[in-house]
Amino acid sequence: MPATPRVLVAPLDWGLGHATRCAPIIRELLRQGAEPVLASAGRAAAYLRAEFPGLELIGFPAYDVRYPTANMYWNMGIQAGRLLRVIRQEHRLLQAVIRKWNIRAVVSDNRFGCFSSMAPCVFITHQANLPFRSWPLQWAANRANHFFMRQYGEWWLPDYMPEGFSGALSSPPARMPYRCLGMLSRFTPGRQAPAYDVLALLSGPEPQRSRLEEKLCLQLQGLPLQALLVQGKAESYREFEAAPHVKIVSFLGEAGLQKALAGARLAVCRPGYSTLMDLAATGKKALLIPTPGQPEQEYLARLLHARGICPFQPQQSFNLAQGLPLAAQYPGFPPPAQIGEGLEAAVKALLARVQ
Repeated sequence: MPATPRVLVAPLDWGLGHATRCAPIIRELLRQGAEPVLASAGRAAAYLRAEFPGLELIGFPAYDVRYPTANMYWNMGIQAGRLLRVIRQEHRLLQAVIRKWNIRAVVSDNRFGCFSSMAPCVFITHQANLPFRSWPLQWAANRANHFFMRQYGEWWLPDYMPEGFSGALSSPPARMPYRCLGMLSRFTPGRQAPAYDVLALLSGPEPQRSRLEEKLCLQLQGLPLQALLVQGKAESYREFEAAPHVKIVSFLGEAGLQKALAGARLAVCRPGYSTLMDLAATGKKALLIPTPGQPEQEYLARLLHARGICPFQPQQSFNLAQGLPLAAQYPGFPPPAQIGEGLEAAVKALLARVQ
């Protein structure tokens, strides 16, 4: 048994958000003397490789969720069988990885199959309750969601309290042990002289990511604004100009993205939960454009609008010429008093179980 306990950190490859919010967890594990071993796929794995080049990264099966239409029921229905096969595959692979790498604990960010009887396993999610317009479908989806959550010893909620920043999404299931980590963000509060009027941040499943990028580029070119568009493609770096006032980069590392966010007057982005926590950490104003067919993002966009924090527009009809002045009138995200206030205690308790 190694003196330094190895902890597997396995974020889902559904956009970049699951991987980015694991960054504070990985750093806290290192600070407390553990050895994180990383596991993911696709762009999430590329992000982890770029940010943590000194850590071992194991390729895990890709969920590779796609949103070809704006109908969530159809999108998930045609992919459900393949996703269940991926969950079974990653579950079998995890058992082999635990034995080969002498893994002492597992932290799974929304990977449903990363549980084992051979090591303490925790599950990270802000979605204990899945929002669907159809009550029977919502009941069935949450029954499956809670079944998988209960295979883990503990649920880690990236929020300061249930039903806090994440609203009704994080209402705790019955008899599910949980810890509140606080809001997890890679970033710290800070401002600087504005370098851009607009920072457009892209992420999430294809082909909706590419469809939004195409529309954003077209509209930004027609506005008299300095804009930076980050494509969210972590596989390699590329930059170019779509117009003299519109710069496009494929990917920015943590330091570069924090600098860009601090130097932008407002952001245009998806209301993915990890992105929202980054906006809250930096106190930004934003115009939100939910991914079509993703009820969670639609719910969070409506919630933040109702709380008077920022507006949203649907992707099929968004208009930056109207939306950006409207977003500027909203107060934006008030920075939280503390980032990840429960993370240190959660990691300490996990490591105490394996040492």
